[in-house]
Amino acid sequence: MVLGLVGSGLVAAAGISVYALSDMEAPMMDSEPAWLELKLNSSLSESPGDEGMLVDPNDLPPLRTELSAALRAAATDDSVKGLYLELGGVSMGWASMQELRDSLLAFKEAEKPCVVWAPAMTTQEYYVASACDTVALAPGGLFFVNGLATTSMYFADTFQRYGVVANFEHVGDFKSAVEPYERTGPSDAALEASNALLDSIYGQLVDGIAKGRGVEPEVVRGWIDDPPMTPGEALELKMIDKLAYVDQIREETGGEDRKKFKSYLRKRRAEWSSGSDEIAVIYAEGTIIDGNGGSDFFGGRYIGDRTLSKQLREAREDEDVKAVVLRVDSPGGSGSASDAIWREVALTREKKPVVVSMADYAASGGYYISMGATRIFAEPGTLTGSIGVFGGKLNLAGVYNQFGVVLHSNNRGEFADLLSETSNFDDSDRSKFRSFLTGFYDLFITKAAEGRGMEKEALHQVAQGRVWTGAQALERGLVDELGGLDAALAYAAKEANLTEYAIVRVPERRGFFDQLAEELNNPDAKDARLMLPGLAENLAPIVALERVLGEGNGVALLMPPGLQVE
Repeated sequence: MVLGLVGSGLVAAAGISVYALSDMEAPMMDSEPAWLELKLNSSLSESPGDEGMLVDPNDLPPLRTELSAALRAAATDDSVKGLYLELGGVSMGWASMQELRDSLLAFKEAEKPCVVWAPAMTTQEYYVASACDTVALAPGGLFFVNGLATTSMYFADTFQRYGVVANFEHVGDFKSAVEPYERTGPSDAALEASNALLDSIYGQLVDGIAKGRGVEPEVVRGWIDDPPMTPGEALELKMIDKLAYVDQIREETGGEDRKKFKSYLRKRRAEWSSGSDEIAVIYAEGTIIDGNGGSDFFGGRYIGDRTLSKQLREAREDEDVKAVVLRVDSPGGSGSASDAIWREVALTREKKPVVVSMADYAASGGYYISMGATRIFAEPGTLTGSIGVFGGKLNLAGVYNQFGVVLHSNNRGEFADLLSETSNFDDSDRSKFRSFLTGFYDLFITKAAEGRGMEKEALHQVAQGRVWTGAQALERGLVDELGGLDAALAYAAKEANLTEYAIVRVPERRGFFDQLAEELNNPDAKDARLMLPGLAENLAPIVALERVLGEGNGVALLMPPGLQVE
């Protein structure tokens, strides 16, 4: 098995969400201002993909970026009196939460009320809710705002138990993506980088809540360090504004005379798709691999270099498309695939503006495919950078021996078995393989320096495999601006001299028959995810790693697997 990665990973896990598709809107005069009702109670997708099979594509739940865009539009819409938000849970990365939260802040900027009610709130839900004027909680609800924690998975003991020996090399002092396969805990460098990331995100969390609630950051830190454990205590501390049941809050925000978000989104989608000039928003979500993209047995998303390159070429050659926004949400992947996509971005940039909008992740290979863009936007909580390389192999001889399998090979050439899955690196093997990785790292930082307009040595100082938040990356010149997809679209329109334009999302959202055909071609994948959800979640990082390295060229640009902020 051949391995190679570049990167480092971090996610916010908790409980985000979609409006109820069954909601029906009562007839209402468009000229009559009314409250807009949004119910968030299930997971939202970052990019077009696996959707509800019996739902018309025009009525599908919003993508995360569509949700934020529709809320921003509502904030300045004279027909919308205010926003009523029922918050069921938030399950997304910090960058996505910040994009959503910023769209709620737009109501405050427009001097319109924003009221949020929830049956329960953890740290993530409260961070989002704190953007609203009024925060209400069910009297018998859960309130557990207790800060952030990181979790990382390490597989060294597992490998030893089953006779697997990891043989890896890395380039970059902070390239810790290799550590989970060789160690039982983080190195000092990895711990330093992880704490710096956590400090940055925690600071953003505290500052956001403080501004939303009109208190000093020290007050918020006190709330978190000694958290109230009941809704009543949260009310006494003024962390929330009122305790109420959902029917009481609904009555205060227009009763039955409210606009349902589903109908409102349908109208906005019609507006977004109208216009002769177009800006293509191409979504790149998942691990980067050679070949075609899609999803796997365990539900993991993949960016195929062949698939994404084709989408970029089509946008480049389409005369109606005046600019491209590449929406990147990727922890990285194959080195060769990342380089192939980088080339297509460069070719497209020669003909029209290419603007990158970074979502939760754009690290390692995700940064590689972004670094040649006209301009790069990231959220403060985006995880990016991780400009470094690691690679190697897993020696599976011990596994074969446990099953009584003996492998014998005949070689011609001093390094013919360099990547053999039944032998370890000796000193000469390791030196030879390291020279291979060093060459790719040099290619990486050279192209990154050119894309960012930096000296190569200066780029190297902020590279070395270290992961940065978007806010940290801005300070170090790795991104150009902080902002979401709306900011990236506005910049692309300006560069293309557009005042009116249609937004074309790539790939298109699919209807029933397209999805049915895919299910028939791969009938076991969905069933496996339903039958083994826990196993799928734990094995997904290793499955992705094997695919990246097995199909690639031995170099992978990936973040460390399984690192989570909760």
